[in-house]
Amino acid sequence: MLNRGAKLGTYEVTSHIGSGGMGDVYQAHDTKLDRDVAIKVLPEQFARDSERLARFQREAKLLAALNHPNIAAIYGLEQSGDTHYLVMELVPGQTLRERVAGQRAVPVEEALTIAKQIAEALEAAHGSEKGIIHRDLKPANVKVTPEGRVKVLDFGLAKAFAAEQSTEDMANSPTLSAAPTMQGVIMGTAAYMSPEQARGKTVTKAADIWAFGAVLYELLTGRAAFEGEDVTEILAAVVKSEPDWKRLPEATPPAIRTLLRRCLRKDRRQRLQDAASLRIEIEDALSGAATAEPAARASTSWRNLAWGAAAMFLLSTLALGAVLLLRTPEPVLPLQATLLPPENHDFFFTFAFNFAISPDGTKIAFVTGGNRMLWVRPLDSTTSQPLAGTDGAAVPFWSPDSRSIGFFAERSLKKIDAGGGPVITLAPVGAVNPQGGTWRTDGTIVFTRGTLGEGLYQVSSGGGPVSSVTRYQTGESNHRWPFFLPDGHQLLFQVLLTDSSGGNVNEIRVLDLETKEQNVLLRADSPAQYANGHLFYIQEENLMAQPFALSSGTLSGAPVAIAQQTRAFSASPSGLLAFQGGSTTTQLVWYTREGKELGQVGSPGQYNAVALSPDGTKAAVSVLDIQTRKRDIWAMDLLRGTASRVTTAGMGANFPIWSRDGTRVIYWDGERGGGIYSKRVSGLGGSELVKQEAAVLAPSSISPDGKFLVYTTRSGSANARLWIHELAPEKSDTKDRPLLGTSFREVNGQSSPDGHWLAYESSEGTRPEVYLVPFPSLSSKVQVSTAGGRFPRWRRDGKELYYIAPDGNMMAIALDFPGDTPKLGTPKALFQTRVVTGDYDVTADGQKFLINSPPAEEDSEPITLYSNWAAALKK
Repeated sequence: MLNRGAKLGTYEVTSHIGSGGMGDVYQAHDTKLDRDVAIKVLPEQFARDSERLARFQREAKLLAALNHPNIAAIYGLEQSGDTHYLVMELVPGQTLRERVAGQRAVPVEEALTIAKQIAEALEAAHGSEKGIIHRDLKPANVKVTPEGRVKVLDFGLAKAFAAEQSTEDMANSPTLSAAPTMQGVIMGTAAYMSPEQARGKTVTKAADIWAFGAVLYELLTGRAAFEGEDVTEILAAVVKSEPDWKRLPEATPPAIRTLLRRCLRKDRRQRLQDAASLRIEIEDALSGAATAEPAARASTSWRNLAWGAAAMFLLSTLALGAVLLLRTPEPVLPLQATLLPPENHDFFFTFAFNFAISPDGTKIAFVTGGNRMLWVRPLDSTTSQPLAGTDGAAVPFWSPDSRSIGFFAERSLKKIDAGGGPVITLAPVGAVNPQGGTWRTDGTIVFTRGTLGEGLYQVSSGGGPVSSVTRYQTGESNHRWPFFLPDGHQLLFQVLLTDSSGGNVNEIRVLDLETKEQNVLLRADSPAQYANGHLFYIQEENLMAQPFALSSGTLSGAPVAIAQQTRAFSASPSGLLAFQGGSTTTQLVWYTREGKELGQVGSPGQYNAVALSPDGTKAAVSVLDIQTRKRDIWAMDLLRGTASRVTTAGMGANFPIWSRDGTRVIYWDGERGGGIYSKRVSGLGGSELVKQEAAVLAPSSISPDGKFLVYTTRSGSANARLWIHELAPEKSDTKDRPLLGTSFREVNGQSSPDGHWLAYESSEGTRPEVYLVPFPSLSSKVQVSTAGGRFPRWRRDGKELYYIAPDGNMMAIALDFPGDTPKLGTPKALFQTRVVTGDYDVTADGQKFLINSPPAEEDSEPITLYSNWAAALKK
């Protein structure tokens, strides 16, 4: 420790400021230049390491080149005797750590003003020639001067102090450092470290974006975004948990709520990608806060202000036909408003389009989670109206006059007046997951039944017979997401097919309803919609707009990206465009019976069909490669946290189940004509053909004796069937046989642990229910679920069965088999799931559930409304 009056070269120490992992900091006076500076004395062990010292000198020169009013300057690296020290700008004022001490939240406008200047500092550093990353952004490293100027301290020093080898997995609070022999090596502070830092992975500027979000959250709430009693708990929260979003003050603008969620996404690929975006969002929020009436800010939440006031302005301006403006005479970005879900609700998330703007641009219809009710919100109002009788709703679409809404529920196509009233059923729908409808001016509705192998159908909006519009051809799996073009004679729709390389692709086509000719427009990751001379679609999570010529039914220009990280949108001929942010990735998550999240398996990805191995140490899952659009089976080692590929470049490898001894995975794949295959979990050796068939076959279980395979046919019919295949038949000509032979849709057959019973899902009632039948006699059946149920799973002892209720609850029912008839308990709701299409499995003891879920924040993503996107495109 240096005493007051001690001299280091031309610098005289005047006081001790503090200590940290990088050394002691002093205030000193530069007697040569007659100014006060800050001096950071490097640790002795650091100074003795000549290699690291040389590396530090190189980094220090780079950092000294940073010249920005919001970054504390580094003047030089000096040496006095054996002491090495940094000379830095002395910044007066209070650190943000001191500002929020005692859990004192900073007023919203002040917090945003501070955050804007931090974002400007990050923007300057990230955009510099070398792309400098801070790596240790935290409240203690940000000061606010008495004049209100924000200064970010210690910029880039974390890397400068680091050893050549990675030490990012070392944890020590408050500053993370390596072992004592490597004192001073810091790569972050626990509460502000990104998940990739906590896991010891490569650090990019995305780590600074994460830390920025954590700092802004703490300014607004007075509490750290990730808390714990020790470093281990804090890092666990960083990797696995979400901040308590309810702590954000009511006055927090919706755009800032969204900004925080996008900064604090676990997967750095899904975070905001640059500091300029941070700055722009905050500037827009501050502009809104500055122009709002004080009384309105005091009595109206940002939830209502952002949507109600902005929407009313949008509508009045559109009605007058005026040009909408931002802060400049000519629009550069579209004027926007933000819609959050109603209080105590989330938007329903299914990777489907579950909201739609009315054609006249006055209302928006959307679906919320839980009981999946349909809501309508007038855009000149701050409140939404639930429509009674629409439980289980999905995929709403409007009538051309904006008075009625079509939607799907209870395996039927339905309609309802936008103001409420009786629900009218128009046509049955075979599949549980509908994939679009569209309404023509003459009252014709074209819709999809949502089942693989199906074309499009039509029915009158007044009801009546259903007729076919399209039929799928060889290589096509489904026609879906129809959308009438304004002339009423052309129809956009999406075709799911397999391309020449074996990948699954989605083609956007336009159909001439008079000539029946189809024209392929492009391949896209979403359905397409048309409005105001443009085709809208999503490509690699970017919302694209591309000029489209109605007269010729062809694309006529280059596409332009309107928004990033988009998962759904709605385009209205009124000139309004709505979209919802988020990603189509999912995450494998462990839950207890009480619904408590225990941890995640692997990184976010596009997963499907998860299955636990018999010994519970591995999970097989189908994974989509974003680039090739092909699916392969992967095995997740749940003990070691690793993943290994089982199949290679499959043509849609999916629906994995395990052999009884856990050494092989049985799955469906489209290669070599399609069929069910078996392969060693190690991935070594070739795939063995189990059952050849061009249709999509979904294996679901193997009998305990290993003799029988139960699978479902999933293409060619709206009513899928359960089949049984003998794995080691006594006769070579033994054929597969339908298991139940009913006329209803039967799927998800699950053999009981003792092989005497089969649980399955059937459509024989008004909604899917779970049933039990004795096997192999099939002499009778018993209904297990009482209010709808899908995707049954057994506990290993056969004493409990699980299934998913229509509202998403994980259900459990106790079973006993005293004789030929099972004794059933009362179904019990365990917890609310966010399961994706039935992708889950349960441990042998029934205490943990591995669920394929969308990221937790996705349901709360707001819907953003753009008003003058066309003008922005012209600009």
